[in-house]
Amino acid sequence: MEKDITTQQNTTSSKTINVKTMVNSEQYSGTQNLTKLESLAEANPNDVTAQINAGISSYSNANYTKAIEYYNNVIKIDPNNGVAFNNLGNVYFRGLSKPNIALTYYEKATQVEPSYNYGWLNLALCQQKLGNKAEAITAIDQGLKVLDANDIIVASLKELQGQIK
Repeated sequence: MEKDITTQQNTTSSKTINVKTMVNSEQYSGTQNLTKLESLAEANPNDVTAQINAGISSYSNANYTKAIEYYNNVIKIDPNNGVAFNNLGNVYFRGLSKPNIALTYYEKATQVEPSYNYGWLNLALCQQKLGNKAEAITAIDQGLKVLDANDIIVASLKELQGQIK
């Protein structure tokens, strides 16, 4: 099933950056979807996709403790899964408003999976939120070096770079 493209907005600065994300919120939101995805994760404890999907659903339903649990399960299965580290960062940054904790996860996401585009963007946004302008620019520059020029996130990184400079 193809996922819808929705817009996620960054409001960490006076300007807004629109980030295209590939998430069909109807697939994850709501108690029924959460129950279904949690059941799949429980039945398939070593399935990375099942754990990620349960984490996304938990996060979408504001159950941040469960989301953290599912993403940690993924890391136990695959310690080089950048998506899991990035999504843990999202729980702390966006869900729990704890950018200091989120930063560590975004850094790890870019270390273990340098080509994971959202890791670089979220690292830069988190650095910006923390007031670390130079580190945000460094993250953007590093992301632009490793990402393909046609990557969907490149435009967002360049836009953020222009806002910070």
